[in-house]
Amino acid sequence: MKIHWEPQTKQIKALERPDFEILYGGSRGGGKTEAGQAWLLYDISHPKLRALVIRRNSDDLKDWMDRARIMYAPCGAVFVGNPAEIRFPSGAKIRSGHLKDEGAYTKYQGHEYQRILIEEVTHIPSESLYEKLLGSCRSTVPELRPQVFLTTNPDGDGHYWVKERFDCENPDEKPRFFTDEATGITKSRIFIPAKVEDNKYLIENDPGYVAYLNSIKDPVLRRQWRDGSWVDPNVEGAYYADLMRKAKDEGRIGNFPHQEGFTVDTWWDIGRGDANAIWFTQYAGREIHLIDYLEDEGQGLTYYAKELKRQSDKNGYLYGTHYFPHDMAIKEYSTNVTRIQKATDLGLKPNKIVPKIGIEDGINAVRDILGRCYFNEKTCKDGIRALKNYRKERDEKRDVYRNTPLHNWASHGSDAMRYLTVGVGKFIEASIGASVFKPKINRRV
Repeated sequence: MKIHWEPQTKQIKALERPDFEILYGGSRGGGKTEAGQAWLLYDISHPKLRALVIRRNSDDLKDWMDRARIMYAPCGAVFVGNPAEIRFPSGAKIRSGHLKDEGAYTKYQGHEYQRILIEEVTHIPSESLYEKLLGSCRSTVPELRPQVFLTTNPDGDGHYWVKERFDCENPDEKPRFFTDEATGITKSRIFIPAKVEDNKYLIENDPGYVAYLNSIKDPVLRRQWRDGSWVDPNVEGAYYADLMRKAKDEGRIGNFPHQEGFTVDTWWDIGRGDANAIWFTQYAGREIHLIDYLEDEGQGLTYYAKELKRQSDKNGYLYGTHYFPHDMAIKEYSTNVTRIQKATDLGLKPNKIVPKIGIEDGINAVRDILGRCYFNEKTCKDGIRALKNYRKERDEKRDVYRNTPLHNWASHGSDAMRYLTVGVGKFIEASIGASVFKPKINRRV
């Protein structure tokens, strides 16, 4: 009997898992795509099976479909439409889509897919967008169990949330369980790591590929692609990645908590119909201690005023000055009142407007001041991620970086840091004594 495709050891481990969420991948060449395509074949004899495969963009999806035509040929699969729908003789269907923008995540709401395959899941920038897709993984057919299969390399905008969700730095191949408090139902997720060594067919047929992985000069990229390391992503075109790595190496990202009895300043980025970000700071001489970070979206100033009050009650924050970006001076059409006045009315005072500065000058100012910054790793986790991932926009057609930053999820915390940097020079140096404290902590924790 001619064998069309046979799974390898690591692929078998992933394909046999009963968990609700299965993450398979790691280094390049681990056989991720074939494993995902084989996983979709479960239950194709059932006429009610509806599965969904998702990739980042249409070009990636076309490549996946080309390989799927070969994989599914013996099953009598027929490919129809664009994006393609794969139909099997039983009536089972695999639909496909891509995530070209945030609106793409909502178009699957209300659908029922018993199986969802997401290729390169770390290209999904946030966990909340991923969970929108999970909302479509359900089953009203008792014989068809809902399940999600994810493939990836350790890179992309979603590197950090994927790493945390699946505990990728501890690849013990054991499930992680989570229980819904309302229903008491327990589900599980698991990470099955795979390296190029786990793909004997690639090693036998293309040993030069392994040599290529070994020869990559960038140490971070080589750890990711060759070894499947999740320590830190390699972000091309990043503004601050090297400086943030240096801060970590020097012990300036660690345990730097709030110091009671000393004022806390806040630094804001206000988005219209977008996310807002706030850094919380204290100072030790010329050191800037970033002790907390808040980010949310779809909320107005009233929400943030209440949230800052809640933070104060919880953590004992004694607020000093709230620093806002220059556009807070704009009047709202509906009230004819400036937003800075509204902030004052909500109790966010004293406050000041940070002077306007060009984006490029602001980015350079952040670079100059990051060596003075100390980050509380636990409470500033999302802000630290934003700074590490803030990068230049790329012109894909010309294959060059533009001199403008990419506006994405990392922009908000980075913009708030830019306002902080500008404000520090204008406001803090003249009155630093009002907020100085002597931290009783080991700076190299």
